[in-house]
Amino acid sequence: MYVLVDPVSTGRELAAAFREEGARVLHLYEAALRADHAVDTAPRTHLLTRTGPGAVQEAADLLRNEPVAAVIAASERGVLLADELAHVLGLPHHEQHLAAARRDKELMVRALEAAGIPAARTRTVASVAELDEALDAWGTAPGTPMVIKPRDSAGSDGCTVVTSRAQAHAAVETTLLKSNLMGETNTDLLLQEYLTGTQYIVNTVSMAGRHLLTEVYRERIDTVGGAPVLRHIVSRPQLDAGERDLVDYVLRCLDALGIREGAAHTEVMLTAAGPRLVEVNSRIMGPSLAPDPYHAAFGYSHQHLVAERFLRPEEFARRFDLPYGGGRTLAKVFLRGFRDGELASVEGARTLRRLPGFHSIDRLPVTGAPIPDRTLTTGASGIAYLVHEDEDLLHSSLEFVHHLEDDHTFYRMADVPADVRGAGEERGAAA
Repeated sequence: MYVLVDPVSTGRELAAAFREEGARVLHLYEAALRADHAVDTAPRTHLLTRTGPGAVQEAADLLRNEPVAAVIAASERGVLLADELAHVLGLPHHEQHLAAARRDKELMVRALEAAGIPAARTRTVASVAELDEALDAWGTAPGTPMVIKPRDSAGSDGCTVVTSRAQAHAAVETTLLKSNLMGETNTDLLLQEYLTGTQYIVNTVSMAGRHLLTEVYRERIDTVGGAPVLRHIVSRPQLDAGERDLVDYVLRCLDALGIREGAAHTEVMLTAAGPRLVEVNSRIMGPSLAPDPYHAAFGYSHQHLVAERFLRPEEFARRFDLPYGGGRTLAKVFLRGFRDGELASVEGARTLRRLPGFHSIDRLPVTGAPIPDRTLTTGASGIAYLVHEDEDLLHSSLEFVHHLEDDHTFYRMADVPADVRGAGEERGAAA
């Protein structure tokens, strides 16, 4: 039996990959995910009643006499519990003593430094006073961009780019002690140097500490209202010299963080000084892994390779002898509506579906309601997939889609009266 911990977000697609293989799987949910557990129709699910260390013991007691082959984090929320539970049950997984560093972004940087791997300058601050102390110690010149973000959230939640001390103060005051996407309170924040360069995604699947490179993507990230906004990612079927160095750097980071079994999703910046880690996530890529466009481009998806690694390890092991590359180019567009108001219609969808390389659209927002998460990277604003052999043609299609978004003609919005909008914001705050 295989235990998938907190199969939410793309964890649902990971669970679907295991179901396709006919695997016997238990969906294990932490207590805070009661609503997700309630709608899960899998043959076997379990909702834990305790939290913290008690949850690990409860899960271990539940599984002690079960034939469990592996415990797998099925989302970012499940990373720590999966590590601890696998350790208690004596199952192979990542190195336990580095578990906290795989979730906490400051500890992640410290682990890299301990391994002699270059990393972005990073400091934890729990108040405006500590922020000022850090900026003074660094000798940060006025106008120097910096990043302030939660230590353990996701989806660009709470991430702010600041260029002045006043902006930094405002970012700390706005984000500190607020709840993040992981359902945790931001008791402190991360202050980090702003990395200039091109950001990449490197996906891997590991077996016994050996890392299989599955995909490399180049990202386009714009800054909107002081926040980084991911516009699209484009796969790199062939790597240039700088990208090969970047992949080597990522594999060293995985070793430094004790990644040994299963998926990892790494974000890394290629700067003038070389690669610098943004973060490693020890789970499959989010927030959308509709499998068909990935199979159309590469012949596999991230989640299907994870299932193969655990269900058919001999077959998976043969992939280490194959060179990376080939296949078609895949683009994943995080569709954006940069206006307030209710969504009246998706005018751009008709055009998008006629563009060269169009494959599919996932999670289009509902008309008659505001577009959710307009700047976050949760996929709730809609995701479009393009797949084509001709990368230049694909980029032309991408630029046209972004033109429609920026011109406010992809999503047609209807203005919401102020009193209605205010009531909706109050309901959202209460939720």
